[in-house]
Amino acid sequence: MAKKKFKIDLKVAYDAPVTLTFVIVSAIIFLLNMLLAKSGKAGGLEKIFASPTSQAGVLPFIPSAPLSYLRLLFYIFGAAAGGASLLFTNLILIMLLGPAMEERYGSVIIGIMIFVSALFAGVLNACFCETSLVGAVPVLCMMIFLNAFMSFSKKKFPLSFAAVMVLFVLLQIFSGAGTVQIIICIAGGLCGSLFAFLTSPKMKAEKKATKSAAGADGSGRRGGLLSRAEKAAYAEELDRNSPRNKKSYDDDDETTVVGTLKF
Repeated sequence: MAKKKFKIDLKVAYDAPVTLTFVIVSAIIFLLNMLLAKSGKAGGLEKIFASPTSQAGVLPFIPSAPLSYLRLLFYIFGAAAGGASLLFTNLILIMLLGPAMEERYGSVIIGIMIFVSALFAGVLNACFCETSLVGAVPVLCMMIFLNAFMSFSKKKFPLSFAAVMVLFVLLQIFSGAGTVQIIICIAGGLCGSLFAFLTSPKMKAEKKATKSAAGADGSGRRGGLLSRAEKAAYAEELDRNSPRNKKSYDDDDETTVVGTLKF
């Protein structure tokens, strides 16, 4: 008997481009920061990947400085005060939640949500906090809310969501974050996740089903709309198949033809 060969047919897929790119960029920046820290040149890099603060803070927002606007977004790629352990904990959680959310809402929508969460939290921090916001905490918070919205859409309040939020707040407290910054991160995540209501996967599925049903008409029509040529061809087809144009081979056939359908 011939032995069956065991073959593994697997393809490497970049399944969640936005989430994977975000995690890879964050890890690269962290490693680069470590290399520069050993050479004593990490100060400038840390300032770039830290959000601006209020005027009484270390990095006040300066309207005339372009770098201040970049800091409103770039801080999510930085390493938090907790160092490597907290950074990679956040990235692991993002990798666990991100691909499923990206598959559900799409890469473009997830990218917009990350942008809005980071910008909203960065602006709030520049208005109310004297310390910089560093790390992907608003992004992680946004994905936690997105995951909870899946249960909210079924009219259920998951206790797991409440437990995750409590653990999330405790993690931020033990990492040294202040109460105001925790509220800012939650507000930023909530603001970014609100786009989920504008792009409901259920509504998308219903639209696709409607389009496919309209396109699957037996006459080849789409949504009941025909051009003039299609209408003429369809009328001729109906006329050819009309009983009045068919020869009757049964003399006893007393079928009466009333008329045909015209467009």
